[in-house]
Amino acid sequence: TQKNQAFCGVASSVMVLNAIGVPAPPVPEYDPYSTFTQDNLLDARSEQVIPAETIKKQGMTLDELGGLLALQPVQVEVRHAADSSMDTFRKEVRGYLATKRHFVIVNYLRKAMGQEKGGHISPLAAYDAETDRFLILDVARYKYPP
Repeated sequence: TQKNQAFCGVASSVMVLNAIGVPAPPVPEYDPYSTFTQDNLLDARSEQVIPAETIKKQGMTLDELGGLLALQPVQVEVRHAADSSMDTFRKEVRGYLATKRHFVIVNYLRKAMGQEKGGHISPLAAYDAETDRFLILDVARYKYPP
């Protein structure tokens, strides 16, 4: 769950980096284990992409999210809806979700889903072709419980 109203991109990044198994920094409260948290993901390097204070106030864009993830040893591709069709999006995302150690994080408008206005970022987990719906792992689960 994101730790504040603007950390959806940070929480999504933490989920994906931990799922991939990227070497993470040590966390004293989880000793001897290392893991990404919403606190240790943001560091001196990430400040060059987007300052933590900016994220706390307004969140981040899809491009800033891509820049933040690119600081880690992972391959990042940022795609914008305006540069694609819905059919292309479905096809590409289905391919990514079917590939081991590939993850998709989306930035979407909640209003388009009948929720409150504003943008939101969360990972996708699955696609159901029969209903033509994606399963979103909403990092703000306190807003819209399952």
